[in-house]
Amino acid sequence: MSRSPSSLRWLGAVLLSVLVAAPLRSADGDALRGALDEAARRIPGQPGGVSIQISDEETGEVVFARNPDVPETIASVAKLISTATALHYLGPEYKFRTSFWRRGEIQQGSLIGSLLVVGGGDPNISGRFYDDDINAVFDKWADGLRQSGISRVVGEIVLNASFFDSVGRHPDWPAGQESRWYQAPISALSYNDNVVLVSIRPGGRPGRPAGVSIEPPVDILRPVTLARTVGRRGRVRVAVSRTAGSNAVTVSGTVPLRPASWSTPITIDDPPTYFGMALKRRLQIAGITVSGSIAVKPVKPDSSWLPVATTESDLLPTIEVCNRRSQGFYAEQIFKTVSAEKKGVGSWGGSVALAKEFLAGLGLDPSHFSIRDGSGLSSANRVAASDLVKFLRAMDRQPYGPLWRTTLAVSGEPEGTLRHRMRDPITRGQVLAKTGSIERVSTLAGYARASSGRNYVFAILLNGRGVTDGGGQAFQDRLLRALIVNG
Repeated sequence: MSRSPSSLRWLGAVLLSVLVAAPLRSADGDALRGALDEAARRIPGQPGGVSIQISDEETGEVVFARNPDVPETIASVAKLISTATALHYLGPEYKFRTSFWRRGEIQQGSLIGSLLVVGGGDPNISGRFYDDDINAVFDKWADGLRQSGISRVVGEIVLNASFFDSVGRHPDWPAGQESRWYQAPISALSYNDNVVLVSIRPGGRPGRPAGVSIEPPVDILRPVTLARTVGRRGRVRVAVSRTAGSNAVTVSGTVPLRPASWSTPITIDDPPTYFGMALKRRLQIAGITVSGSIAVKPVKPDSSWLPVATTESDLLPTIEVCNRRSQGFYAEQIFKTVSAEKKGVGSWGGSVALAKEFLAGLGLDPSHFSIRDGSGLSSANRVAASDLVKFLRAMDRQPYGPLWRTTLAVSGEPEGTLRHRMRDPITRGQVLAKTGSIERVSTLAGYARASSGRNYVFAILLNGRGVTDGGGQAFQDRLLRALIVNG
């Protein structure tokens, strides 16, 4: 796994600072606290929706706090806990595995039998690590069949998704947002982040329906086109929606008559069937017809099944996508994998129980951590800033702590959720953190290195009106800049 230069510089500086850091002198501490108080004069959100703590990373000395012991909704900061839990139980060398099997005799190019896919929770069967080719894995599997002389499959494609339970969406997640990419359902067999890409283009002339296409073109969703083409000077005003449980994707609005298109991802509801339909289509394109149906069954391969291919994905790069880009689908796939491996089936309840055991093993009080899912989409994920700071400091003592840190977003760096924040020469590259944002929630927690070389741990949790319109992020950045300049 590659590391960004800023991540490596940070890691080296952290290790060095552990050796050379000394307690804050009184005068230095007073100046820092004064600067932080000044930066925090106008805290956005409701007075009761703030929990902040900043501490010296080595000594634990608190240099700034506002309601530090009051639990608040943490949003995607929950990914810090879920990914650390995964590293603890699975280990940094863990690999997600998806296996492809065949059974039956081959007669004149025809497999008189079936194909089987056994899912292992891998979120990476997409184009993310395959040069944007969403079908790279399936095409490799097709090559394996062709090398065995197979051009036709008489039987069915069997899909085993029993590594996880069948609950695809957490009951706490907001209703009415099921079609949004960040509410993609979770499954042990997942493909292309469990979304399709809906593309809209103008029709042949003003007044004509807009053109709508769905990629990949599998028959799992159907477009309902209400959008119309307008003149070249018109604006793109398009809405794309799908009601949960429906296969109809409704496209409404207007599209100007000029050579351009507009696209958006929309979730599907049945990940294993989507996986099977996309696989069947790619086999067809590769010249391998499958005459049987797609069947979702908990079939385990015995000696009658022969391996065709196994696709593996490394845990650490997967965690990096989760933490650095705040990819919620990845977080939940990782989180359920923990209980799948340790309890026999992946479930939110099982993974939450394991996370609580992990936190207790760090010397923390698990009752202080209200955890509901792995991504933070549930508003019931609530933790106080002081407990998050304790967690972040405890991670310093873990053997995989330095690796885990390098999966976080870096202030001002091109990749990650902090790429547009703290980009000036003083703050760029000085913060490693996890962002969080859901309705009326803006959070940030992680590590900051001051210009003096001293390192700090922080959690800034803002809940209430006015924190997600940019005011919350501006306040967090202002407070951290004061810390970096004066710390």
